Amino acid sequence: MNVKTKRVLIDYLPMALAAAMIITFAVWKEQTFFKTLPTLITLGVQLLNVRVNRYAFMVGGINAVIYGIVYLTEGLYFSMISALVISAPLQLYSFINWGRKRSANSKTELRFLSMRQRILVIGIILCGWGVCYFGLSGLFATAKMPLPDTLTFSIGITVTVLAALRFIDSQYINIFSCTVSIIMWSIICASEPGNINYLIISIYNTFMIIKASVNWTRRYFEAHPRA
Repeated sequence: MNVKTKRVLIDYLPMALAAAMIITFAVWKEQTFFKTLPTLITLGVQLLNVRVNRYAFMVGGINAVIYGIVYLTEGLYFSMISALVISAPLQLYSFINWGRKRSANSKTELRFLSMRQRILVIGIILCGWGVCYFGLSGLFATAKMPLPDTLTFSIGITVTVLAALRFIDSQYINIFSCTVSIIMWSIICASEPGNINYLIISIYNTFMIIKASVNWTRRYFEAHPRA
């Protein structure tokens, strides 16, 4: 199997299938175009992310604004805050920062967290989750799914910051976040099947983030063969 055929099967075919499913369910459930739009844009963002392309952050930042508005209408307030106040500006910063941190071959220099830093990051995620769930979720009396919503909020902030700083670990942590999103949207769709597109995109995101983790790691070891 040549490289071109492999790329079509691994990259474009899953994206095409996801797009077809999203559009089909959007029409079937009479979902608004605005609610469907960010899921379709995410397909392209994840493809750019897999290829370690900094433009994933620019497009992702714009898309985060659209997601934030959708989350507001769904009552996912922590996800809304994460998208509008944190994800959007940080992703735009990431786009700029990645353009500065390039190696001699014009590729962005990636790096790993140390073991101590990993323990610290896990602690920050858990503390952030605890503060949001036990201390702040009461502020949003109508919040939907507060436990997974606050968890993905805490992880999402951490992942966005780590990605902005070019840490490969951000992708591995994001796999867990995507898994939580699958569970959350599965529960929501059980009573509100009109939101099934967000379950589809969560599954697609998980697949693409796993691929991104592999590609980011490969890029690092290509640049550091003795590591």
